[in-house]
Amino acid sequence: MEVIQLSKNKLSATLAVILFSGAVLTVSATLVPSFVNSAVVAKNSPEIQGSAQLALTGSTVPVLKVEAPAPVSTVKEDLLKQMTEAQIQQIYDFIDKPGDPHNSGREMTDSEVNRRLVLDDQYVYDGLRPKQQLPLKPGQAEVYLDLETNTYTYPERSLTDEELLQLIDWSYRLNYILSKRNVTAPPLPQEFSKAEAQALAAESVRKLFDADISKLQTTVILDELRLDKHPTWSVHWSPYKSQTLRGQGKEFWQYHVIIDAKTGVVLDTTAINLALKRTPIDKAAASAIQKDASWIHKATQVVKDKQGETRTIVKAYLTDTEVNNKRGMVAVKLLLEDGSSYTAEFRYPNQALRCLIYDTADKAN
Repeated sequence: MEVIQLSKNKLSATLAVILFSGAVLTVSATLVPSFVNSAVVAKNSPEIQGSAQLALTGSTVPVLKVEAPAPVSTVKEDLLKQMTEAQIQQIYDFIDKPGDPHNSGREMTDSEVNRRLVLDDQYVYDGLRPKQQLPLKPGQAEVYLDLETNTYTYPERSLTDEELLQLIDWSYRLNYILSKRNVTAPPLPQEFSKAEAQALAAESVRKLFDADISKLQTTVILDELRLDKHPTWSVHWSPYKSQTLRGQGKEFWQYHVIIDAKTGVVLDTTAINLALKRTPIDKAAASAIQKDASWIHKATQVVKDKQGETRTIVKAYLTDTEVNNKRGMVAVKLLLEDGSSYTAEFRYPNQALRCLIYDTADKAN
């Protein structure tokens, strides 16, 4: 595992596929928005965006389903050997084009998206490659990307595994070149090291979700993507070959933690399970929730008992109800005596904790 450094001025380094010196980790834009620049994802494949849902029902304490560590990927080394200077320049020209690619005709079906997820892991971990590269102009095949018009074209029939592999291979080539372009970003100021941030993040996941992350794949990113340009560590855990699990419709948990790189304060700890379904909150349910003190009691319990907060809670109330009702979430904001605050977000209706967000006094109001 290595640290990836992201800069707000170098957003193209925020990759849909984050490349390491010894491994490749696919990061879904629907999982970790702070990891992934949607414009870059769109350059890869428009249909993958928005294909998953954050969900609201499930066990109160997440049960992890993990796999044994995967072998080291050779994707980066393979691309380094295979790509010519002309191909590299062609990709540079493509990513510098204004706007995002679009599809001509149909989008990928759910079945094709799921097959692509499984093939993606096989590409990364098993060395599966397409027989030919994705055509980059019309007239050569039924599936192609027209570089001149920024357009993907698919036939009406179902895509073959070879065609899906060509799309996958193109996305890794694209992101490999993006990673090369952004390796010279200057170091960001931080007081807490990668190891310290990872330890803090692991402890936060253990406290809030009682989860064992020892067998999960870890990704650590140092970025300044927050609006205040304050550098933060983002630490993410997911099972190895999680794309395969997603493509097969299997349930698994991922955890994402954001830490202030200067102070070491944990700002956000979130549990993610894409297999769970949402339960939107209708007007009757919303009215009942407003009268149900158990949501605030639950949030207070999380902050006091699990988080270990000792400062006095001076006010607690439901927040962002209109938006959260549509999402099937109930968020409780707890204001502390010094002006800082927590927001505990729960899944409806079972009150399972989804995330705990902390705002310092200068951000809480």
